[in-house]
Amino acid sequence: MTDIILGMGEVGETLFDLLKNRDFECVGIDVDASKCKNYSENSMVKNPEYLHICLPGELSEFEKIALDWIKKFEGLKIVLIHSTIKPGTTKKIQEKSNIPVLFSPVRGVHKRFSEDIKKYTKFIASDNDQINSELKSELKDRFEKIELMSTTKTAELAKILVDTTYYGWLISYAQITKMICEKEGVDFDEMWKFADEIHENLGNRPKMYPGIIGGHCVIPNLNLVDYENIDMIKKINEVYEKFKK
Repeated sequence: MTDIILGMGEVGETLFDLLKNRDFECVGIDVDASKCKNYSENSMVKNPEYLHICLPGELSEFEKIALDWIKKFEGLKIVLIHSTIKPGTTKKIQEKSNIPVLFSPVRGVHKRFSEDIKKYTKFIASDNDQINSELKSELKDRFEKIELMSTTKTAELAKILVDTTYYGWLISYAQITKMICEKEGVDFDEMWKFADEIHENLGNRPKMYPGIIGGHCVIPNLNLVDYENIDMIKKINEVYEKFKK
């Protein structure tokens, strides 16, 4: 049986290596032919079982592309979406597919993704109670540590709101305090020493580095949630970027 990884970017390639090292037959597919592994456009995938979707979640036709690829592989057992996507997307895809479609967000720092994907529990969600004991065992074989969530929307929002956006809010506050410190002629690091013991005892006063938020996670993921107040992270980041110039 074969696991197919669709989208061989950072997430897909890491997932491919993880599954390969755990003795699963794997195929990697990407629009960039040089990134494909054990696959060519004219080749057939032997005994396809799992389809792991790791495409960029911001693709305007994500749902259509996913469904088109699901239809390509006859005999698929499970579709597992790892991409960070707009809440509700997994359910929409499930409604148009007879194959169980699960959502499982990834966690980890990009520069050490291969280590982090093994370290963190893999949260997995379905909307139709499709994860029975047999499937749960198969998922554990692939990811070792798993935990189930009640709905795919819960997991989709968890990735955006509890991971990348929360991280963005912490940086935003650091940016604000840095701008105030410079305006008032106060040393940022000295001022933040006031929080050290509080954070040590309570764990709720983290000091963040007030850098400019870049990359392809925090700011782009804000566009996946329809809630205008979240855009404050983007606005504060723009103000801070001008301030640093």
